[in-house]
Amino acid sequence: MLRDEVYAYDASRFLVFSTDLPISAQVTHARFNEPYLCFRLDLDPTEISELVLQLGPAAAPRSSTSRGLFLSKVTDGMLDAAIRIMRLLDSPEDAATLAPLAARELVYRLLRSEQGERLAQVARADSHANRVMRAVTLLKSNFAEPLKVDDLARECCMSTSSLHHHFRAVTSMSPLQYQKQLRLQEARRLLLSEGMEVSRAGYAVGYESASQFSREYSRLFGVPPSRDVSRLREPVRQ
Repeated sequence: MLRDEVYAYDASRFLVFSTDLPISAQVTHARFNEPYLCFRLDLDPTEISELVLQLGPAAAPRSSTSRGLFLSKVTDGMLDAAIRIMRLLDSPEDAATLAPLAARELVYRLLRSEQGERLAQVARADSHANRVMRAVTLLKSNFAEPLKVDDLARECCMSTSSLHHHFRAVTSMSPLQYQKQLRLQEARRLLLSEGMEVSRAGYAVGYESASQFSREYSRLFGVPPSRDVSRLREPVRQ
């Protein structure tokens, strides 16, 4: 889930993130004898760039959206490469040599898929997607600091209006809304994982007003911070 957008995927589809997004996720199907399993591969922009140069222009994506994540149907070739990577977990002596080859094949097949052009944009230094990735990186490393969008746009070599337009197209939110999501999700982690007091958690992520922190936390998660923590810590009833 990305704000109000819901993306459902299963064993027949793959999900690619072309930039970091503040999402929330939920496993909808899992049993003791049928556990939820997920294969994840972190993509290397340098390797994507090398393959793009070899393959030439990719086909235009079927969807006109610029969102920084997309779903598509998995192919037999993708599954074969992924399974070979996982089987190498049982052969560490072979993995160092063979796993990079299978991973490169998987990236190749992604670039050859119907969403290949959207993935290729990540590797192009002059693309709007790449510049938005730069903005995301800066926001993630400085989310507790006051945000000046003009300065952020300058760092990404974009005008302020262009940054707003393309940032929203990729992430579904403005830079300020993105920063707020990062702050609130980090505050929730501090409350749950580190047992931090509500007021301290708000100040730690950049809020100067405890009431504003509580108000925006309630707006995102549905309940005030203290009640949210109590609810999440309740034992699961069978």
